[in-house]
Amino acid sequence: MSATTLSRASGLTLLLGALLYIVGGILTYASLPITPLWLVTTGMWISGMALLLLGLPGIVARQATRAGWLGFVGFLLLFLGWLLLTGFYIVDDLILSSWLDSLAPHVYAQWFLNPAATVSVHVAFSLVGVGGALLGIATLRARVFSRWSGLLLVAGGVAGVASFVSGSLTTVATVLIVIGLGSMGQVLWAAPGEAAAVLQPAPF
Repeated sequence: MSATTLSRASGLTLLLGALLYIVGGILTYASLPITPLWLVTTGMWISGMALLLLGLPGIVARQATRAGWLGFVGFLLLFLGWLLLTGFYIVDDLILSSWLDSLAPHVYAQWFLNPAATVSVHVAFSLVGVGGALLGIATLRARVFSRWSGLLLVAGGVAGVASFVSGSLTTVATVLIVIGLGSMGQVLWAAPGEAAAVLQPAPF
């Protein structure tokens, strides 16, 4: 498989992942919890997270020479944090919520009080926040993708770290990062091949 094909595949994966996450997330909020429709829509946005995870390597490969070590470190942290979040939501929303809530509601209620679950989510969002911010800064410097993509990653990263203060910022962080990754996917899909700098003034 050629590098061009892999680049386009990564771009399509990122685009589909972003679309599934946003559409599935909206439909999930509009659905009654723990119903068949809720499970389907929840599966949609979690599948979107998994697709974004698969498409991430295409971003770092596209701008590797320009983003340097900062971009690679940001990618690693973002990838690891996103992997932890995806695994957590699979267990929490697709496994525990789907059967434990009806079979043993008192046990299910204790799940949210479990310190290990709370710590794992905070660690995951910390990794996503720091990784997203670093990758966003590297993207702004590399100027391979649009400046807006880098700014969205930086903003999402800051919101992810700040989620320690307000839990509502977790949604803001993920949405900003998903939109940023989706916009990068559009570039990979539409213009595969060797990295070329976008003609724009340097942000720093």
